[in-house]
Amino acid sequence: MKKFLNFLINTVIFLLILAGSLLVGWHFTQEDIMLYLSQVEVNPEEFEMNLIETAETAEFDWDVVEDLDWQGLLPYINYEASPIGELIVPSVEMRLPILQGTSNANVSLGAATMLPDLVMGQGNFSLASHWHPNPRITFGSLDQIEYGDLIILRDANYLYIYETIVQNKIIEPYRWDITEEAPGEVWVTLMTCTPGGARRVMARGEFIAQISFTDLEAAEAALAELEGLETGIVTEIIKVLEDTRIPFPIAHVTLTIGGSIVVAAFVVWIANRGSKSKGDEGSKVIKNEL
Repeated sequence: MKKFLNFLINTVIFLLILAGSLLVGWHFTQEDIMLYLSQVEVNPEEFEMNLIETAETAEFDWDVVEDLDWQGLLPYINYEASPIGELIVPSVEMRLPILQGTSNANVSLGAATMLPDLVMGQGNFSLASHWHPNPRITFGSLDQIEYGDLIILRDANYLYIYETIVQNKIIEPYRWDITEEAPGEVWVTLMTCTPGGARRVMARGEFIAQISFTDLEAAEAALAELEGLETGIVTEIIKVLEDTRIPFPIAHVTLTIGGSIVVAAFVVWIANRGSKSKGDEGSKVIKNEL
């Protein structure tokens, strides 16, 4: 009975220390895991089909959108997103799938369209995403976009190039007029929350060119003629379009789990050693008294 009781106590101590160690380890590995989970597989050949399919089911109700909690993107680990395009901002290494509708999943995994029936290269293509403290996740780097930076939209056949004309503008939450169109203007508008969600951060780009994937060399020459743009920008765009999938951080996760097990086992060993020492000292006292 005594051995079983000791085993039970040791097991409880081990599990408690293991849980605590894993929580501490999660603090150091969560951003790597979130960065991996934030990647959505993008297949340009499926963009048009996804656009048609999601048009019937997309939600545009901001009342159902919730802030990211401590779990971050874990609830969406098995979520199958259906990108209708891709958002690329080379200057801040932002690359996100464009997802139709403002559901919790969409604003957590990519750039979500804020209105139905938006068309790239036309009107005001407005996108929103969650803010994240890691600038490499969702719209965490939106406030780092600077005046003149390129904002690129991509569909199955074209790149739509915009140049930033409004950057890091702080607005109130009720400013839905940022999604409205203006006669003769073609924009892309990006919006996210400030830390804490009290206000919003906005960036806007003005449309300057549409590039066909089949005519990139000619497009480079055409872009070079645009005032203020450097030559070679298409070459940079091609680099951005290359597959840059981030592998699962297996080394960090293994180290966290392995380290937690070692710490828990060490604490149990120390506790048992202390109990054994007290028991030995007690036995010596009894023998001396006898």
